[in-house]
Amino acid sequence: MINWGGDTMLARIVYYRPDSLPEEVIVVTNDPGGKAEEIARKRMRDFRAVEYEVEWVA
Repeated sequence: MINWGGDTMLARIVYYRPDSLPEEVIVVTNDPGGKAEEIARKRMRDFRAVEYEVEWVA
């Protein structure tokens, strides 16, 4: 992984939709406290998701 001067982490976001398989997205963030959650909330509409889950990967 490329490090641009800060501590970067990978987060796995799983979007759950009714009557469909879940979709996963991996994001890189340097804010383990909330940036991945913010991204997940903002993109819920794009995925037509009813729920999401964030898991720290590395």
